[in-house]
Amino acid sequence: MGDLTAPAAARPSATVYDVILRPRRSLVRSTILSVVFSAVPLAVALVWVSLPMPLWPVVATAIILLAAVVAVVFVRLGTAFIDLDPVAVTVRGVLTPNRRVPRERVHSLVLATTYGSAVERTTRELVALDADGAHLFRLRADTWGDAGIDSVVEALGVQVTDETRPMSIRAFVRRYPASRSWYERRGAYVVVGVVAVLAVATLLVLETTNLVG
Repeated sequence: MGDLTAPAAARPSATVYDVILRPRRSLVRSTILSVVFSAVPLAVALVWVSLPMPLWPVVATAIILLAAVVAVVFVRLGTAFIDLDPVAVTVRGVLTPNRRVPRERVHSLVLATTYGSAVERTTRELVALDADGAHLFRLRADTWGDAGIDSVVEALGVQVTDETRPMSIRAFVRRYPASRSWYERRGAYVVVGVVAVLAVATLLVLETTNLVG
C-alpha cells in the first residue's frame, strides 16, 4: 500500500517587527493621577451640591457622560501602539484614528519642535510624507517619547528634513495642514463651545424655572 501520510504543513513564521512602541508610562500615570485628584473630587462635589435641587439628574447625567469619555481614553491609552514590520507602519493612537501605511509609501520625514501656550514647553513632532508630499501619519514625542521618535526615524531610513527652529503649533499646522488632528481643527472648538453654551443655558433655565415655581 502507498504511504497515506501527508507531510505536516509548515507553520507560518511569526511577524518580525523592526520597532514596537507604546505610549510613555509617565503619560499614562499622569493621566490617571489627574483624573483621581481633580476630576473625581469635582464630580463628587457637583453631585453633593446639586442633590437638594431638581438639577441633580442633569448633573449626574453629565458626569456619567464625562466618565464614559474618560473610560474610552483609558482604553485607548492601554491599547495604543506603533509597530513597524517589513511591510507596513501601523499606528493606533490615543485620540486619532488608526492608520496602516505601506512602508514603500513613506518617502520622507519631517522633524519639528513645537510649543503651545508656553514657549519653554516644547515637544518634538514627526510627520511622514509620501513622494508627492501628501501626509501619511504624525507622531508626537509627548505621547511616544523622544527615543521612540528616534527609533522610528532610524528604522524607516528615509530622507529627513529637520526643522531646527521651534515653532508654535499654529505655525506648524499652517505649514503642514493635512497633519492636523481632529481636536486641532476649528470645527472641534465650535462644537465644544456650542455644547458648553447649551449646558450653561440649560442649567440657567432649570434654575430660573425652579425659582419661579
